[in-house]
Amino acid sequence: MKTIRFFILFLFCFSTVYSQKVTLEWDNSKEFDYGSYKKNLPFFKNGNYSVINGSPFFTFTQKDKEFLPLEIKNLVWEKINTKDLFELNTDFIPQKEIAEINTSNQPSDGFFLSNVVVSAFKKDSKSIYKLISFDIVKKSNTSKRNSSSNRTAIGDTENPLKTGTFYKIKVDKSGVFKITSKFLRDISINPSSVNPKNFRIYGNGGIMLPEFNQDPRFSTLQENAIQVIGEDDGKWDDTDYALFYAQGPNGYNLFDSSNGNGNKRQDTRITHISQNYVNIYEDYSYYFINFDKGPGKRVQTSNIDLPTDNLHIFTRYDDYQFLNEEKTNFLNIGRLWVGEPFNTSKSVSFTTNTPILTTDEIKLKTSVYVQNANNDKITFSLNGQAIGNYTVTNTSDTKIREISLQTNAQNISGNTLKFDYTPTAGNPLVTYNLDYVEVQYKQDLKFNNSQMNFRVFDIFEGSGINYGFVIDNTSGLEQIWDVSDLTNAKKVTNKSTGSQFSFGYNADSFVFNNEFVAFKSDAAYQPTFVERTENQDLASLQNIDYLIFTTKDFAPQAERIATYYRTSKNYKVEVVDVRKVYNEFSSGGQDLTALRDFATKLNTPSGTLKYILILGDTTFDFRNKTTSNKNFIPSYESDFSENFEASFVTDDYIAMTAPQNSSYIYTLFPNVAIGRLIAQNVQEAKTLVDKTLSYYNAAPSQSSPFGDWRMKMNFVVDDDNDSKVDNSSNPFMRGAFHDVMNLVIANNFEGNTDKPEYNIKKLYLDAFPAQSSAGGQRYQQVNQGITNAMSNSLYLSYFGHGGINGWAQERVLTLQEITAFNNFNNAYSRFPFVSTITCEFTLWDDHNTSSAGEQMIKLPQGGANAMITSSRAIATVYGRLFSNTFTSNLFKLSNNDFLPIGDAFLAAKREYGTDSNHLKVNLLGDPALKLSRPKNLIVIDNIESPVNGQLKALDFVKITGHINNNGGTMDNTFNGKVVINIFDKRLNKKTLNNDGGLTPVLSYTEEGSPIVKSSGTVTNGTFTVEFYMPKDINYTIGDGRILAYADNNVFDVYNNKTQKIGDINPTGINDNEAPKVQLYLNNTNFVDGGIANTNPNLLACVTDNTGINSTGSGIGHDITVILDGEVVNTTVLNDFYAPGAGNGCINSSFLDYQKGSVLYPFQNLSPGEHQLTFKVWDINNNSTTQTLNFIVKDPNAENLVIKKLLNWPNPFTNKTFVQFEHNCDEILDVNVQIYTITGKLVRTISTSVTSDPFLEGYRTNRTAIEWDGNDDFGSPVGKGTYIYKVLVKSQNQEKCKGTASLVEKLVILK
Repeated sequence: MKTIRFFILFLFCFSTVYSQKVTLEWDNSKEFDYGSYKKNLPFFKNGNYSVINGSPFFTFTQKDKEFLPLEIKNLVWEKINTKDLFELNTDFIPQKEIAEINTSNQPSDGFFLSNVVVSAFKKDSKSIYKLISFDIVKKSNTSKRNSSSNRTAIGDTENPLKTGTFYKIKVDKSGVFKITSKFLRDISINPSSVNPKNFRIYGNGGIMLPEFNQDPRFSTLQENAIQVIGEDDGKWDDTDYALFYAQGPNGYNLFDSSNGNGNKRQDTRITHISQNYVNIYEDYSYYFINFDKGPGKRVQTSNIDLPTDNLHIFTRYDDYQFLNEEKTNFLNIGRLWVGEPFNTSKSVSFTTNTPILTTDEIKLKTSVYVQNANNDKITFSLNGQAIGNYTVTNTSDTKIREISLQTNAQNISGNTLKFDYTPTAGNPLVTYNLDYVEVQYKQDLKFNNSQMNFRVFDIFEGSGINYGFVIDNTSGLEQIWDVSDLTNAKKVTNKSTGSQFSFGYNADSFVFNNEFVAFKSDAAYQPTFVERTENQDLASLQNIDYLIFTTKDFAPQAERIATYYRTSKNYKVEVVDVRKVYNEFSSGGQDLTALRDFATKLNTPSGTLKYILILGDTTFDFRNKTTSNKNFIPSYESDFSENFEASFVTDDYIAMTAPQNSSYIYTLFPNVAIGRLIAQNVQEAKTLVDKTLSYYNAAPSQSSPFGDWRMKMNFVVDDDNDSKVDNSSNPFMRGAFHDVMNLVIANNFEGNTDKPEYNIKKLYLDAFPAQSSAGGQRYQQVNQGITNAMSNSLYLSYFGHGGINGWAQERVLTLQEITAFNNFNNAYSRFPFVSTITCEFTLWDDHNTSSAGEQMIKLPQGGANAMITSSRAIATVYGRLFSNTFTSNLFKLSNNDFLPIGDAFLAAKREYGTDSNHLKVNLLGDPALKLSRPKNLIVIDNIESPVNGQLKALDFVKITGHINNNGGTMDNTFNGKVVINIFDKRLNKKTLNNDGGLTPVLSYTEEGSPIVKSSGTVTNGTFTVEFYMPKDINYTIGDGRILAYADNNVFDVYNNKTQKIGDINPTGINDNEAPKVQLYLNNTNFVDGGIANTNPNLLACVTDNTGINSTGSGIGHDITVILDGEVVNTTVLNDFYAPGAGNGCINSSFLDYQKGSVLYPFQNLSPGEHQLTFKVWDINNNSTTQTLNFIVKDPNAENLVIKKLLNWPNPFTNKTFVQFEHNCDEILDVNVQIYTITGKLVRTISTSVTSDPFLEGYRTNRTAIEWDGNDDFGSPVGKGTYIYKVLVKSQNQEKCKGTASLVEKLVILK
């Protein structure tokens, strides 16, 4: 379910004698909008109202000035009538109270944060209860989670992998395994070179690491006690072998202390639903072989006496079987995997080793999920007797519904337990999926003549009591090992002299549960070889500032980021292959918690860890059960998987390094900023790193990242008002979405804020006229505004509805538009930081889906290089409230600079308080990235205009200034380009209430585009910029502003100042000469009618004696382009105009204010012929219109084509250059043959040319093919006319097939 929040409550408490009562103020009900449906839910009006997994929770974050370990006590409940539940689905109500509080011992801004999450409802078999009150008290020293023994580190602490030779092996089940001479030879180990006394096995078993970081775990990779047969002679003979006990990846009754007596292994979770346990990350357990570190650990003998009383002697044991197939994930999210679907009868049978007695109690659990049910019935039966009858209906919020059964059965005999699942026929759409079925029963202790594990759950572990076991049928039995402590297996001593095998066991462990294995050696299993393992010692790392998790293949790209931060920030950066983390921290098996535990080690109180970056994608399918899976580095998937509203995926878990006193992830904040680059292959890794480094101007051969685009922001807001509460005391809860965002912008950028220099575009959908289309309502101006923002914006924010295909029901951003973004090219590198407070725009953990957000960040030629983005459906209330919190932290200034985006995101979460929606919003990008912030070091010395202090239309203006250094004196080393932007007075605007429900309309102000863009050159720190004020301004005198921006291609600077603007100069310049235009595609090599790619850049070089009008203030006076005569799709290019020389437009005879260029990226043009019509105005509103014809090459065309063969100069005297156009962006082999007019071959020129579509526009470089006028022997040829023939072939015949040729004439004058 979505999480709904209404109030943020901060409590400040300072007394060490602490007690606080919290009472819920129940207030009837409220309707909540979930997009596709609505729910009327019981409501309380104090605290934060959060809906977690479909049930209401009371949540808040508390701040204290001192560290107080707290806990929740004395919950008071009251029965609630069914009618008072309104539309709350009782399926989602917890079956026990959930009351969790986590207090971090790491302060934030001087305060210690306590996150409180308490279920507002609970249920039992008879009733439902609502929460009335609870107490928050200081935790007692005897509390389990406050005990110092709770974070017990088990076993040896020295990392064995740092020296020696290691071979990695794997097993798929628990039991005794054998390593033979043949096995060693098969993995390229010569047995004769191995001293068997030195043979060792290392491993910690295969179950998942505990997620609660205070639960016990092995300190490092442990050496296991093994048995080597034939080692006494110090030689490994062919008949020698080693036996070792391995724990597989799965288990049963490992943690539930209510199923049996005494201690259980600690894995503190809110609930363990089933007794069967499946490792979600691995299908195997891993162990390591070594034979060069000296004598190894051996299985010792355990000789414990039998107890004297029969009460503690067992002749039967607890056995179990389960089926948990895990073949299907319903929605490709979360941790829930189930079996194949069925809608007719399904049976599952288990066969026992010995007969079940009628007096035995059989414990059984089963779970089935159902879809598309409508009053459908299903019966569960055991051995023909019905044990459960269910009638089930799926609803809008329970499209996937669980049917679970837990019961005990008796009066069953024989060796077969048969489960039948029988649906009632009638509904062809209904489907059922078996999640699991498990049975637990008693068996006689009789050896199975192979190998068998056995346990007794009745033993009081940790009691120190002696117990005894008596086993029958032992004729083939060779050994019994006590494997309770799986790294220290012990061979038990047979105390019986007859046909039985009996032994004693002392239950003295507070950590391990009893487990034994009886076997004969020829029944031992054989492991599988994995790889030889390199030495490593991650445990020795310390004082790391920046940690990068990646894979071996992606490591070279990760090192590029590491090198940048080592050099530019002096950070100590470590690039770590996750396989090495698994080897050292999770016994070689993939386990997300190993990454968290390693990060925790680096972030101890004395540590310096600041940032964690993950380079590599993830998927919901950790074990590669689906096809085309791309799991490189796992992320934390929610247990709840039945819908997109309640599930989540987050990397925050890896960064939750502080000691926890709650295992409930909703109560935890990350302690380190973390981000991910979601690469699925080496090329994507390179692209993502290129884009990251280009933002810092640190990528090789990149285009400039500088420009006044860094002073612009765009806020896109949907036309909706979901979850508004007009009488709320919180202003962000009132009004429509654009009311919320307008307040956010005002709080951070307008008026007396500390950031008035930014030009903010408010792309509120309801502020634009809507167009009707066959697909529904559209806002084409907003679509165009977003496209423009990708190349001209520091920050692009979206708040509203969305999904995996784009933004808003009106499709203001689509996949087609995203794939055509072209903001990372050879002209410029401009990446807006993108934030999306919407639904699953970036579903980055489903390899079957290429969501819009994923495509935006992976796009090689542009898009975003970093995003704060949503991976699941989130609550609109969260969007309303978090938008302001996040924006204020993202743009909070410290020493005139922003926080790194990871730090800002983390600070926003802490300020906002605990909320399940935090886990659905992820940082994809470098967490240490800072939004570009020019230094405020430009000084405007003088503004020369006809009227001092005022700028009028048609005024000639001269601005002089200089650049200071950080010390406040002129920086005479600064040389670069300066741009002056003049902004007119703010515009008054209103929303339009297009849909009829967004009232009252919002009246707001917005700054328009600059009315002047003029440039100049900074030389030795000083500059002069001249320009004419355009005629199209607001003549009312008022406050506009001047924004000066400059860069020297190393860093950039700015100045912002208020300026009076208005009126018109009656004697100002007034000409009627139109601007002059030269049009190209991609660059100035292009000629009319030439070949272009599908995403070409329009390049317009423009000049005018008085200057170009780029204001957009006058009706119809915009710079525009029309493609193929479609006037209705006219594109306004004002934001793409750059003054002065640039983009290949020189025009050296004109001053900077008299010239400029437009560089605009076209998107997804269809193959074939096209014509564009470009129009531009000068400041006196004289216009020029010009056309350009071109051919877009078919990207799927296979045959090589060449056109427009020419040589330049022609005629020539000393040398000429041959050029032609083509349709192939590969290396071309070119053969030029030059003939006399009588057909005699005089010269052959063979060369290869490389085409870069952006640089050359599918035309060979104008100097790539040269003829000096000599023949093949070096002698000059005579003057006259010659014929030349060009033969061209691509080196990549799969992409550009065949050859092509053209013939032309040339003339030599000499």
